[in-house]
Amino acid sequence: MNKRNRSVFLALAAIIALACACPGMSNLTPSGGDQPPPTFAPISTIPPVVVPTVSIELPQNVLLSDDFSSDTGEMEVFSDGEGSIEIRDGVYAIRSLVNLWVWGRTDTEFSDTVAEFDTTLISGPANNNVGMGLYCRLSLREDTSLDSYMLAISGDGYYAILEFNSGSPTALVDWTYSDVINQGKDTNKIRATCSGNELTLEVNGVELASTNIPSGGATSGYLSLAAVSFESADPTAEVHFDNLIVSAP
Repeated sequence: MNKRNRSVFLALAAIIALACACPGMSNLTPSGGDQPPPTFAPISTIPPVVVPTVSIELPQNVLLSDDFSSDTGEMEVFSDGEGSIEIRDGVYAIRSLVNLWVWGRTDTEFSDTVAEFDTTLISGPANNNVGMGLYCRLSLREDTSLDSYMLAISGDGYYAILEFNSGSPTALVDWTYSDVINQGKDTNKIRATCSGNELTLEVNGVELASTNIPSGGATSGYLSLAAVSFESADPTAEVHFDNLIVSAP
């Protein structure tokens, strides 16, 4: 055997011997061939966040709903020397400059209604002697004086139900104090019912007054939101209304 063939033979023998001496090499494990192959922890996943849907249940037989996010043309807006009404920042803002009721009416006439809304005193005399409320079955005479029924509260904690004839008020339920009414700039939730010959005022979920309409009274007309400062020495007041829902009884 020549040197070249002997060298090839010796190299092959060395490779075979090395393979026999290392049977676990093919497993490529660091310390023995009987260990399981490496595993990797699964990537954690964040479950999707389920956001519950909030639904506002409107009363049945809704006749009008307005959150004042835009001017739909249903509620009157204006500005004159006695005050102003505008829809801005998601509210119906009434500003009174004299101690007379400043009011804005609907474009639609109604008969029997249940009107629900929020009302908040924004500014006025220091004693909070500011009226705010709703006219129902409102009609105008040729001299622009009004006939209507009013269900109202004041910023200092009073409530009343009034009848207006030619603009002159008569108390059907005179102004009466109640702890139920939030005073100052806290919001009150009003529910005013004009149904048949019955007038009912609820504030913050509590019925405060109920009375009957005098015989021969109006059976239909406009709805109107209204505000006034009762202080002649400090006649400027601003009241905001929101979330108006009018439904049939």
